[in-house]
Amino acid sequence: MGILNEEEKAKIIEEEEIRASVRRKYEQKSSGIAAVLSTLCPGLGQVYNGQFGKGAVFFITVVVGLVLFIWGLVATIKELRAFAGGHQMSTVSEGAGISTEKPVPLTEEGVVVEEVEKEEKAQEQGKQQKAEESITKYIPKKYVAFTLIGIVLMVGGAGIAVKDAIKTAKRINQGTVKG
Repeated sequence: MGILNEEEKAKIIEEEEIRASVRRKYEQKSSGIAAVLSTLCPGLGQVYNGQFGKGAVFFITVVVGLVLFIWGLVATIKELRAFAGGHQMSTVSEGAGISTEKPVPLTEEGVVVEEVEKEEKAQEQGKQQKAEESITKYIPKKYVAFTLIGIVLMVGGAGIAVKDAIKTAKRINQGTVKG
């Protein structure tokens, strides 16, 4: 009663093949739409193609890259500020205005007091300049590494997601991948 003969089996298989070819014909995937969706949000093109797991992997990869990138930047900026806070940084506080004439004060040795003050300021500015030069040399490399890894994950993940979405849409249209 429940057993089909060979002729009935062949007929069912033929009908299924016809349904599958009709489905492929009318359920075509646009590689352009898949590319645009993956460009807007990596993984969305895979979801459009019916590959939800792969879409989630691409999305998570790019989000992790974004988090690492932002965290690396913020941590680097905080480190640089902390380093700069420990060193007195020079500021532009003295104007270049015109001064009025005043009597010149002299020290006991006969040296103009302003000259002594200028020498002291020059020494202090030299120290500040060395501190500024050292801050440009100081870059917290561990945070820069996180920033670079984040960039690679974001750009690489997004680029691969777009290429994969296009390729998968084309393969779906050829009937070599089940959507």
